[in-house]
Amino acid sequence: MKIAREDYRKLAFPSAAAVVLVALGAAFVATTEHYLDAAKSAREAAKVRRVQAQTRVERVAEEEREISRNLVHYQKMVERGLVGQENRLDLIDQIARIKKERKLFEIKYNIDPQKPLDYPGVKPAGELDFVASRMKLDMLLLHEEDLLDFLADLDLAGKSHLSVRGCTISRSGAPPPSSNAPRLRSECQIDLIVLRQVQS
Repeated sequence: MKIAREDYRKLAFPSAAAVVLVALGAAFVATTEHYLDAAKSAREAAKVRRVQAQTRVERVAEEEREISRNLVHYQKMVERGLVGQENRLDLIDQIARIKKERKLFEIKYNIDPQKPLDYPGVKPAGELDFVASRMKLDMLLLHEEDLLDFLADLDLAGKSHLSVRGCTISRSGAPPPSSNAPRLRSECQIDLIVLRQVQS
């Protein structure tokens, strides 16, 4: 079947219109896909921002809880007198009082000057720093519990936290003449720790 030249002319406009419509349709599809991809990217970005914001809020809330816990611990330390300058006279009084109340035997001790605490992982906390005085303690004991009771009492009553670095217990020498004589000797090294204002 032959198509006349006049028919070609009649079909020219519809063909051109069809080509334009196809091109427009393709452009519309491409544009739609572009906006759809952009919307998906925006949605994913918004989701990431929401997760990041939620993480920041949770971190801030946890930091607030940690600060509250630290304030409680700090207040307890203040109440116990563990914050501030070391009071040697009070410490001496406490040792004498415990010795008398516990009816302990000879207690000798020597306290070194304060130094920054050298424990691994312990760092200054802002304007405060942990410092310690090393105490060498020499006691005559009736039994081991005398030493444990003395350290527990001193930790509770004193104005510093006690950290026992080491103790050795040995026989005091000749057999005791009576059951109430000391049988043991203990030698300990103890850190007396307080929290002190950092000197600027």
